Amino acid sequence: MPILNFSIRSQDVNNAKTAGFTSTEQAKKTIKLEQHLKLRYLKLLHIYHNIDNSSITDGEGTSNNTIIFCKISFLNGKNSVFFEFNNGQTIEHAGMICLGETVKNDGDSVFKDLYKVLHDGKQLLYINQPFEVSLFKLIAKEPTAGNSSVDTYNATGSHLIEPMTIQEFRGGVGSPGHYVSLTFEYQEDEKK
Repeated sequence: MPILNFSIRSQDVNNAKTAGFTSTEQAKKTIKLEQHLKLRYLKLLHIYHNIDNSSITDGEGTSNNTIIFCKISFLNGKNSVFFEFNNGQTIEHAGMICLGETVKNDGDSVFKDLYKVLHDGKQLLYINQPFEVSLFKLIAKEPTAGNSSVDTYNATGSHLIEPMTIQEFRGGVGSPGHYVSLTFEYQEDEKK
């Protein structure tokens, strides 16, 4: 089966080279393929990233290790849905893939063999390119004496999925930059 591979480098995110961009904009990249695709089957094979935690902060400005995600605009299958619990509301994030934890040391990377079917052919999946890939991070609040029960903890927005900024994706001063690579296997629909 054919392979679909695309990557996002921190130097190439949208607006990164445009005069006037702000580092607080979300890190996202527009991907252009050679052709439009109509897929009956899509499986995620590999994920690679080297995003470290030194510049990714929580709601209080503290750098912490966290879970990172990417959202792919053409993907909305049930196998790629993540949920956020915020003030008693369950928020669905469709089209999102977990990239795993940020890395804790310079030079580390995450490489995962997933073999996860994201689209099983029950309906056609169209990649009407160009499409957009955007990055997110999980913000988890530490429990305190005031939110020690699970219900109270959840009601305070305990786990939020928030956009990762361009600056967070770039890393610190002197950082070589970050990189995400995704490899898929797919089967095209050959009917006219």
